Amino acid sequence: MSCAAVELQPAVAANVPSPCLSLVSCSATELIKPTAPPEQHPGESGGQPPSDFPEPQVVSAGEEFVWDVDAPLAETAAALGRRLKACGDLYRRPSYAGGLMLASRSPNILPEPITKGKRLAALIADRFPVRVVKGGKFKGNTIPSGQLEILLATEIFLQQFPTIDLVTTTPLYLPNYELTARGYTDNGRGYRILFVGESPRIKRGTDTTERFLDVMPFANQADRTGAVAAALTVLLRNLFLGAKPFLAVTANKSHAGKDTIIAFAAGRNRITAISYQGEDWALEREFVGAVKHSPDTAVVNIENARLGSGQQFIASAFLERFLCNPEPTLFSTGNGGPVRRTNDFVVAVSTNYGSLSTDLLNRCLPIHLEASGNVADRQSSIGNPKLEFLPRNAEEVEAELRGMIELWKAAGSPRDTNVHHPFSEWAAVVGGILMVNGFHDFLANYSIRRTSDDPLREGLALLGAARPNEWLTPMAWAELAVDLGLGKRVIPRGDQDSHKGRERGTRIVLSAHDKETFHAETDNELLVLQLQRARRRFEGGAVSTRYRFEVVERRPLPADADAEVDP
Repeated sequence: MSCAAVELQPAVAANVPSPCLSLVSCSATELIKPTAPPEQHPGESGGQPPSDFPEPQVVSAGEEFVWDVDAPLAETAAALGRRLKACGDLYRRPSYAGGLMLASRSPNILPEPITKGKRLAALIADRFPVRVVKGGKFKGNTIPSGQLEILLATEIFLQQFPTIDLVTTTPLYLPNYELTARGYTDNGRGYRILFVGESPRIKRGTDTTERFLDVMPFANQADRTGAVAAALTVLLRNLFLGAKPFLAVTANKSHAGKDTIIAFAAGRNRITAISYQGEDWALEREFVGAVKHSPDTAVVNIENARLGSGQQFIASAFLERFLCNPEPTLFSTGNGGPVRRTNDFVVAVSTNYGSLSTDLLNRCLPIHLEASGNVADRQSSIGNPKLEFLPRNAEEVEAELRGMIELWKAAGSPRDTNVHHPFSEWAAVVGGILMVNGFHDFLANYSIRRTSDDPLREGLALLGAARPNEWLTPMAWAELAVDLGLGKRVIPRGDQDSHKGRERGTRIVLSAHDKETFHAETDNELLVLQLQRARRRFEGGAVSTRYRFEVVERRPLPADADAEVDP
């Protein structure tokens, strides 16, 4: 599937400019070849030394601002707010009494919350001269930080500034799937955005994207499509708040390309990598610290998660809670006070050696890699995918992904109503984009990975494959599980030590998974099984409750392409 490459003009939302914000550009005809500056010697006047940051506005500021201590606070607070607003880089944070946000147009100045009077005093010193008077007499050039801290919690001061929810160097999508315009755009609560990057390119066709996909060892077509779904999810990350999955990238061996897939999904956006911690409080502390330190994070990558001693699967109550919260409060001991923020980034977990808990699997977008042979000997037609191809082509891939969204919009924005996932709106939209652009089998691997990566479900699949289509009592299934060595997987730990306990635990587990499907592999075939429960008379006996794994699909295992055939 491929389309000819066609450059499109981006569709952007109407720009509502800030009255004091302007982005300056120059044409090629305005570029002048620089001349070497005259050599300077110690003691000679040479102007300001070079800096990585813009020249402070106070250097060319006009009239000084007079802070009259005797004047009504409401008047001086409002006047100071209007003067600071005119500087063009200060906005109000969305929470009540939440202070200001420094949101510079310079890409190397990161957004910064201003909640302390001393920090605001420093900003004022860089923007315009101040004269403090009391009783008509000069008292200094700096407004007391205690008074400024009071202003940062007052509406008379804060309401002089436009409210901002997000500062970004990459364009984001609004709820109507239009791209944000350059500059400050007020599209309502949650979408008051300052975009300070370059206007985005939009390209029809997925040639570059497919060149990358073709060299990655995806287990099947659904995993390949899942990688594109992951990239679209990052592109639409500020939508589906608290209702989008995390990326579960698994592989059969080390260096199969898990982090490469996550880098592809992230594109040119910031990835913040942290290590998996078996203790949930430790994982939460590392997660919160990383996000607070890098507030422009788009993807949090929990790298190389593996089982700790005695663990059956990778689990995290913190992640389960976080993924479903549109505006979580981030707090952990040692990382400062609690901070509320929009859940506008994507979480990824990569693992070779660990199974994920059922609760995490229910919330994931699965992508599995099956590498064969010695990965060190693998040769790629595009060079090193992670270190060479993606850095060179990240902008091109992003343009193609935006082109996919534009094509979907042109087709009437159809939803995919055939996919099933707990995050249903996300699945319907992303599935619709993939469907219009010719990517198939979206989430077809969802139930397969839930079986393969969940020890309990994998145990039930093996149990059903041993006695398919047979109605058995909970006791019979419990005895079979023990005989097959599946007792510790299938029977809850507290019920494993007695005859009655094993029966009770097996009944509870089987009832909890009634009507669910499982994927199992035998020596000769692949089975899709559905667990069923019935309470009735069996074989003329008394009424009882029994369970069976009905075969709903069976396929022979494919032979290896180079397998030898006996004569």
